[in-house]
Amino acid sequence: MLKKILAVILIAATTVGVFATPLVWASSTVESAARSETAEEAVKLATDEVLALITAGKDYADDEPERFYKEVEGLLRPIINFPRFARSVMGPYYKVATAEQRERFAESFKWSLVRTYALALTEFSGGEVSVLPPRRKPKNPDVVNVTQEIKYEGKAYMVVYRMRRSEAAWSVSNLIVEGINIGLNYKSQFAAAMKDPQYGGDMDAVIDAWVDVIEAEEEAADEAETAESAPTQATSA
Repeated sequence: MLKKILAVILIAATTVGVFATPLVWASSTVESAARSETAEEAVKLATDEVLALITAGKDYADDEPERFYKEVEGLLRPIINFPRFARSVMGPYYKVATAEQRERFAESFKWSLVRTYALALTEFSGGEVSVLPPRRKPKNPDVVNVTQEIKYEGKAYMVVYRMRRSEAAWSVSNLIVEGINIGLNYKSQFAAAMKDPQYGGDMDAVIDAWVDVIEAEEEAADEAETAESAPTQATSA
């Protein structure tokens, strides 16, 4: 169920500016979140915005998935610099990519991200999301780690936001979910695809197949999670 948690966390993070990209506010609530007095309050308010989107989407997401995709994309587009995010995912391959390849991957990456997580959001129900109080006073008041706990289906997931404040606005410069660095995870997937004999080092082929790459990774993760839980289920039976 980690993918569902990642869905909430990923979009919650981007509502306060994932990877510290330039922000253009989508709503007064999001703007208030980023300009909160504390980083903890910023994360809490941003998460409330995401949960509101989940509640609204439940009414039509199953029957009108494309509409929900667009709603999620509309929330993300003004506040995430997708070309910059895609550039970090491409890593060293960005330098050898043409302008057309960079633009095409940014668009493919954006929609793969939206489609992967949008409908998973509607499955998040009955969970509890809370921001834990800081354990110690930060050395730099403008650079703060905020820990969020999400309880879902009997499990607790820990998320750490690396928050930075610039010009009185908070943004996320890094995000770690259960020890998984989101940005580095996608970067490693792109690098692996470029080295995969299936694509023969053809960047156009990797870009065209990016959605398949992500889906294959998720299926492998789901299978691994099922395999891990099987012995426990057998024992309990």
